[in-house]
Amino acid sequence: MKPGDRIELKIDSVAFGGDGVGRCRQQVVFVPFTVDGDEAVVRITEVKKRFVRGRLEQLLKPSPLRIEPRCRHYTRCGGCQYQHIHYEHQLQIKGQQVSDAFVRIAKVALPPLTPVIASPRSFQYRGKADYHVRVVPKDAPVIGFMDIYNDRIIDIDRCEIVDETINFACLAFRRGLATGRVNTPWDRQTIWSAGSAPDKTEVVTDFRKPRFVKRMVKGQNLTAPYRGFFQANEALLPHLIDEVLKLCALTGRETLVDAYCGAGLFSLFLAPQVRQVYGIERDGEAIHCARVNHRQAGFTNAAFLRGDAGEILHTDFVEAKRPVDVLILDPPRTGCEPALLSEIIALKPARIVYIS
Repeated sequence: MKPGDRIELKIDSVAFGGDGVGRCRQQVVFVPFTVDGDEAVVRITEVKKRFVRGRLEQLLKPSPLRIEPRCRHYTRCGGCQYQHIHYEHQLQIKGQQVSDAFVRIAKVALPPLTPVIASPRSFQYRGKADYHVRVVPKDAPVIGFMDIYNDRIIDIDRCEIVDETINFACLAFRRGLATGRVNTPWDRQTIWSAGSAPDKTEVVTDFRKPRFVKRMVKGQNLTAPYRGFFQANEALLPHLIDEVLKLCALTGRETLVDAYCGAGLFSLFLAPQVRQVYGIERDGEAIHCARVNHRQAGFTNAAFLRGDAGEILHTDFVEAKRPVDVLILDPPRTGCEPALLSEIIALKPARIVYIS
């Protein structure tokens, strides 16, 4: 096969990242926006030594697992990859992807995985959106997300996966830019929803120049850094916290370390059930928020340490011979640094709960 060739392909599975996978002439072919069961005409776009990439040109026989995407920007905007697939099947796909990562790729034996927990909302679930902004004099502003090739902004009038209050705020921002009532020196615009704010009345946007935002999670008020990380799916967040608590299997006597603790979200719900919590985070504003959140909740058994997680584990726990019973890991997308993994081996915590 070579770029430009057209082939007929049966899609057998969906890979991590959302591309459908088929096989032709003993080669693996990845095709975006397809699903297992699709039979399609595919145009080859790239040929590598171990795999081939293609573009969907014609559906010969659509899979029964296929649905009509809700978003009119789908297949152009790079934000979503699964909207053409029944939500229940999306969950099965993602469960299989996790299993494959351990069993097939890493060769790690696993007990059977529990079913993937569905989000209470499959749309309008994101509590925060980071928009790209391009303002050209005498032209309409462009506000949206990068395209599937990550080289230009797709102008988005409405996003189907963000909270509706974010869509309203983005529309107001767009009108403000167009009329000159709003100016922005940035090429990015972050908008937080009002949906989980304590008063549920006001969105938070860049043009207000905030440092912090307020969130309400499982009845707890939280302060978080405006530009910091916060769990994206606020509809599913209470279920995630419950799962973390269950996996920790706490008795009330544990010393627990929450590495990459951010604003102390998980620590806030773990503190009442352990002897001592230590949160580790390199971002100064996040550490400030974590301390504020625990102080406001009245907890006195939590300490937050600013710095590199690996270095702090080494100096404050491994070298200090301070035992840790439970270690929570919620690293960025790049995963845990090798130095941190070495310290975890030396630390030998009785239980590790990893959030990815």
